[in-house]
Amino acid sequence: MKKSSVKKLTFFAVLSAVVLLLAVVVYDGVKKDASLEFTGYVMGSQVTGTFYGNNDDGIADEIISVMKKEEDEYISKYKESSEIYSLNKNGSAQFSEHTAQLISKSLAIAKDSGGAFDITVGALSALWNFDNYTQSVPDEALIADALQTCDYEQIKINGDVFTLGDGQQLDLGAVGKGVACDDALKVLENSEVDSAVISVGGTVLTYGENPDTDFWTVGIRSPEKDDSSVFMKLKISGTAFVSTSGSYEKYFERDGRLYHHILSTKTGYPVENGLISVTIIADSGLVADALSTACFALGPDKSYSLLEKYNADAVFVCGDGRVYITENYSDKYEAADGYECYIYEESEEYTAD
Repeated sequence: MKKSSVKKLTFFAVLSAVVLLLAVVVYDGVKKDASLEFTGYVMGSQVTGTFYGNNDDGIADEIISVMKKEEDEYISKYKESSEIYSLNKNGSAQFSEHTAQLISKSLAIAKDSGGAFDITVGALSALWNFDNYTQSVPDEALIADALQTCDYEQIKINGDVFTLGDGQQLDLGAVGKGVACDDALKVLENSEVDSAVISVGGTVLTYGENPDTDFWTVGIRSPEKDDSSVFMKLKISGTAFVSTSGSYEKYFERDGRLYHHILSTKTGYPVENGLISVTIIADSGLVADALSTACFALGPDKSYSLLEKYNADAVFVCGDGRVYITENYSDKYEAADGYECYIYEESEEYTAD
């Protein structure tokens, strides 16, 4: 395990140049040459964007439109107009090619992660209900029952017809914002925009080259649950997707114990492995989102081969201040004082106490 030199930051006292993108990831960049900035709201999250090279605000409208279509027609578990809602209600549904591809990709990652990421977690996540912040621990027997439905292998596929196992419910919340960023990329690729940064909640798309520097700067929020400042900045080149899963996103405390929204498909309870957050850099929004959840659940000990298969990079943040960074980014970050940064390598020696 190689320790990477910790780079001290001098900009934490003044964060006026940093734009906070909800709770997890922030984008920091010079916007003097930006031709258009916009905001919106999709999938329960704020959408923000900055374009360079085209001042046609119709591009922004189109991006928001395709994201809303994604939610309304395809992936929402709440909207009656969506294909996922229909599947959850009826147990079987004929999918469009678009939704079939999303589900197939998600199932492939579920298989590759050994179920650490699993879109059949719907019944379990509904029981905990972190979206509505009910802040109560479900009955143990109910958790055990819901856990029986968390098994991606129970889904049957016959052409474009998908059928759930008994009691199963799909939940694409763990990939929805990444899929929305994938949608934004398709719009940008067919536009005259030279470069852009789009954020949907805690998932960021960098597109093209930063017109002011040779990289984009994406910041990771402090792992302290009551601190919204930036503790680390990553230098991202060109087009990429950055997604973070953290135990401080949605949580509540009961009897001195913290319960967060990243649920273990083994125990039915929030994952407890000493990690506070995992950030993934990948070439797909869906992959970045899914792997941030999978690698959080797996921990650094078991994530290496998964990251390697999907050609993704990662930052693991442990509760004791240790940070593991894949080698591709070992010289492309700056971290605040108090964090010990190490190069993440294939090893069986990682612990997150």
